[in-house]
Amino acid sequence: MERYEMAELLSQKAGVTLEEARTALDENNWDLLDAMVALERAHKTAGPSVHMETEAAPAYTNPVRPVKNVSRHKGPGFFSNGFAVLWEYIKKLFRITLDNDFVVTYHDKRLMAVPVLVMIVLFFASFGLMLVVLIAGLFCSCRYHFEGRQLGRDTINQAMDKASDIAQDIKESFRADGQDDGQA
Repeated sequence: MERYEMAELLSQKAGVTLEEARTALDENNWDLLDAMVALERAHKTAGPSVHMETEAAPAYTNPVRPVKNVSRHKGPGFFSNGFAVLWEYIKKLFRITLDNDFVVTYHDKRLMAVPVLVMIVLFFASFGLMLVVLIAGLFCSCRYHFEGRQLGRDTINQAMDKASDIAQDIKESFRADGQDDGQA
């Protein structure tokens, strides 16, 4: 911006003559903001505060609006917001149950792999039967694992392996007890 344009802008915004604007700018190294402050301190401006725009600071057309005092725990929106959060959580869990598989192996051969959702539904549909089948599978040398990004972690599968190892130890202790009784 040229010096004449700066003086003209300051003259318009501050409500002073062009000569007073040039003088203020000259005294403040042609800095518009400093010149405006100097004019306000000298009580030469049209009002106590003047809004001034420069190229460096773009003007915003939206006025500042006060923030409403919104409580997160009151009002009709609380339940709908809470439900939306709950619904997102349920969708995430549903996606995890579809993306991960429950795998049954027998002597390192894969017998079956089904989505975790199927196992959950079967478990809730027939809790007693599924529990008996899973425990019987452990004693028949079956091993259970999870595969997938979320549930296929080593910590979860190590716990599953421990359960299989415990079942094998119990099975072997029964065999040993049976052999001891036959020899005596």
